[in-house]
Amino acid sequence: MTTSDISTSAQAGGAPPDGARRSRPLGEAGRLVDWRIGGPRGLQGRYCSKNRKEALARAQVAALRKGASRSPGELPEIWELTRVEVPDGAGDAPTWEEIAVHTAMTLYAVHQQSRTEPMFRPSVGLGSAAHDLVGRDEENPSARARFNALVTSTTVAELRHHLRGFVSLLRARGIALDHAMLADDIVGFQRPGGAKKVRLNWARQYYSLPAESQPATAPASDADSTTAPTQEN
Repeated sequence: MTTSDISTSAQAGGAPPDGARRSRPLGEAGRLVDWRIGGPRGLQGRYCSKNRKEALARAQVAALRKGASRSPGELPEIWELTRVEVPDGAGDAPTWEEIAVHTAMTLYAVHQQSRTEPMFRPSVGLGSAAHDLVGRDEENPSARARFNALVTSTTVAELRHHLRGFVSLLRARGIALDHAMLADDIVGFQRPGGAKKVRLNWARQYYSLPAESQPATAPASDADSTTAPTQEN
């Protein structure tokens, strides 16, 4: 899957609102998801449009939802929204980035289904969203148990399984999430020893502790997280 450069202003690509900034720069997978959901013609803006005339956006969200339980590349109708640039010599198995972008995009569709308010909200990490769902005094123990199962996943397949159920809980309560940050978390989870670092980030978000200065996955360049990623013509 080849890509070509496009240009945009520094404010494009789903930048956090009201001057807020993410606690860490996005990596390559995160920037792709950020652009495709929150960019100037991103999926969220078209799906949540007040005039509700974006039939294509609704069809794309429906197609992406079908991919939530499928592997990357299985559904041709969502390739355009889940593609990533694959390095030469890549094997037959999906790359870390392919798994992460596919998972984040399809989970956004699960999250946004039938809701009129935006469910993608930059700077809201998974731990922060979990805290909002569980409650300050942990009055929702079943949600906490679901989150604990998610956090203690040992494989990316197990993580994806638990994320689908957890995002459905967030949707039911109208709690938003930064799916771009989640994409980077999924990449980081797959790196050797990376799961421990990702869990620490989620724990800090849950308890509102200072975030790490370094991302769970290193960005492809020093570009700001709001820089538009490469895309196909």
